[in-house]
Amino acid sequence: MIKILVYEYVTGGGLINEDLSSSLLNEAKLMTSRLYSDFEQSEHISFEFFLDERLKNYTTSHSILINKANANEMYNSNVLKKFDYVLPILPETNLILYNYVKFLERENIKKLISDKQTILSLSNKLSFYKLFANHKFNVIPTYDIKESSKINKLKNLVVKDKFGAGCSYIRIFDNPKEVDFTAYNKNYIVQPYILGEPYSISVFFTHNDFHLLTINKQTVKKTRQKFINLKTILVNDRTVSDSKIYLLLNKIKSKLPKLYGYVGIDVIVTNEKMYIVEINPRLTTSYIGLNKTLDISLANLIIGQKIQKRIISGKKYFIKLNE
Repeated sequence: MIKILVYEYVTGGGLINEDLSSSLLNEAKLMTSRLYSDFEQSEHISFEFFLDERLKNYTTSHSILINKANANEMYNSNVLKKFDYVLPILPETNLILYNYVKFLERENIKKLISDKQTILSLSNKLSFYKLFANHKFNVIPTYDIKESSKINKLKNLVVKDKFGAGCSYIRIFDNPKEVDFTAYNKNYIVQPYILGEPYSISVFFTHNDFHLLTINKQTVKKTRQKFINLKTILVNDRTVSDSKIYLLLNKIKSKLPKLYGYVGIDVIVTNEKMYIVEINPRLTTSYIGLNKTLDISLANLIIGQKIQKRIISGKKYFIKLNE
């Protein structure tokens, strides 16, 4: 029996000193509910999870309650070492995920996620671009917010936070003259706006291989202020050739050999190319539909259950997010 401790940031006390009204709360609840259900049905896994005390009416089974008095319990090595593995589901924002994995490695605590250096290379959007461009991937050109000579040549452009997660800050501008660059510090980057269809790819990376799980069609919404928000996800959409995806994943695995665990890869597909937007080295919202589409769970993947190489089935699952 494998003992796993789950630390999901939003529901697990990461916001214990803040108002628990994050726009991501509903997504976090859906994702953790799916995960706990998967683990409960496994004969090979026992688990507990950190739970913000304000959510105790949500569920208390298997939980370690977090309140202001024990707000740093997720950094208590004595607690963590009672488990075989820790599964962190934290955002890359402000290097939160990187710093937690760095702590786990320093304390020699086993984890179900990539190593700290891989996470760091994926968390910084500017470093990510430079790394993948050097290896000839199709990635969106990315500039530091202060590289005015390059930015001024763009037509439509996007301003993002350098260490963001999901749609934490994505704003579209029709031209550089619209942007008040004095309002942005060094923690923002600029990219050309690529017109295409947004997809995500759900993958489980083992130490030596990977399993392509689902390809997911995303629908985004542009607000009046031209911010971009994720609206819906169609899990297991089949309109993109999975053979192209396999080629991409083989290349990613060769360049990031320590990429491990459940990973979400965001891409934009145009008539000519597929651009990598970012790689999220953690569970993503699309995981909610994994069991519904493939009838397998993360527990199956963690214990190394043998599954067929190309496991995509014909089922689909629709996820509607908060607007």
